[in-house]
Amino acid sequence: MAASAAQTSTAAMRQQLLAKIQAYQTNQARVNNCTGRLTQMDAAAITSLTVANVSRQLANESARLAQLADSIDSAIALTTHTRTQAQRLHVTDIPAGPMSIVLAQSDFTSIARLKATARHFRNALRPIIRRIRLRKAIERAGVGGVVEFDDQLSHGDVMKAMWVVEEGGEDGWGEAAGALRLFEHLGYCQLPVTVGAGDLQTHATKADYSSLPRFCAQWLLVGRHVALRRPTGQQDGTLELFRHNNNEIRAIRNEPNFAIVINPPLPLPTRPLHPFSQHPFTHHAKPYDPPVRCRITWQPNVGWTTTVAANNGGVFSSASSMLKELMLVHRRAVVGGISQSAPVVVDRSVRGGHLDRMMTRPPHTPLDDCSDVVALELVGGGCGQSHVLTSSDDPFIAWIILAVPPGLNVRIIIYTTEVPAAGVANDAPFAQRFPLTAAKARPLLGPIAPIVLDGQAP
Repeated sequence: MAASAAQTSTAAMRQQLLAKIQAYQTNQARVNNCTGRLTQMDAAAITSLTVANVSRQLANESARLAQLADSIDSAIALTTHTRTQAQRLHVTDIPAGPMSIVLAQSDFTSIARLKATARHFRNALRPIIRRIRLRKAIERAGVGGVVEFDDQLSHGDVMKAMWVVEEGGEDGWGEAAGALRLFEHLGYCQLPVTVGAGDLQTHATKADYSSLPRFCAQWLLVGRHVALRRPTGQQDGTLELFRHNNNEIRAIRNEPNFAIVINPPLPLPTRPLHPFSQHPFTHHAKPYDPPVRCRITWQPNVGWTTTVAANNGGVFSSASSMLKELMLVHRRAVVGGISQSAPVVVDRSVRGGHLDRMMTRPPHTPLDDCSDVVALELVGGGCGQSHVLTSSDDPFIAWIILAVPPGLNVRIIIYTTEVPAAGVANDAPFAQRFPLTAAKARPLLGPIAPIVLDGQAP
């Protein structure tokens, strides 16, 4: 009776397994069919955001398939192992697949305790942590293909890399990843950047790392890999953050004048541009990427310098926004190869108030189909937004600036590296001279696009 019941249970389990395999094969066939159709599509017809979304999902599913393959291989190996060859098993004989599942479901403290149990556990877990747990942590943090860690790290540094990546949870490196992607697009770094042992020494302890806003702590690790190079090869420093006396952050140069102020007083919080009970930088503040004041500016024939007045300088919606603005300034003023549209001043209320809605949206939200946004305000009352129109999928770089001097009119300028169309006069409307850039800007400008791009009167 017992043997018969066992056989029946085994048969039922087999049928369940076969049913799941069949369902998997059906879904896999659908995916293969869809990817085949996708590769036949005109790439120009697919938006960059759609490409980025599909690419991210493909990367995630590829990692899951690799894990599934490891688990199936382990199951086959364990099932076919012959008893006649039985021997005393060591923990290192446990296949990496099952062990990786244990590690994936364990928090950092549990892994440390498991390692501390015995030396043979430490030796068995080290390669699995390096190859599997750290890789999955990088993907979960949102920096897959953007940040990697040196293969030569000691095991202690690998464990440090794990808690650095896992701090903040899913997409916890989102702002840092976005900034690095933009800087690669602008030509200032190559991805993935490799974090080495020297970078990890920036934070002596976990407490040191956690004492800063998360984005600042992360950028202390990766900033030196963003080099401000000119076409001639001359370098204007790196986009590095420095920690001074544990409570001051400096950018680009480790000098007192290059200090940035985290969560500074906000200029003119009740001025007419912001019809809210709170300043938008406060209302939409991210504690892990807070508003900052920065006095750093670029001066021709001088280089990076700072404004004289201690309370002068722009206040940015976030630390990451500040770094992006510095890079856009350097790309335009130093690297060159940039064309710009003639400035157009437009009242915010024309054409149904479309421009007013653009200016009052949350400061961290790029306009439709834009890859990045920068928002800042000046002590004198001016403010501005820069929206990056392109991404690394595009063969040129372009962004649009919406600047508001004291008052309610908006000054609009578009910058682009697109080569001007051949045979078109220099004084022709922007859309005729730079058709690719205009095609990027037209959807987000909506009803005011003819004013900005085609020379139409407001």
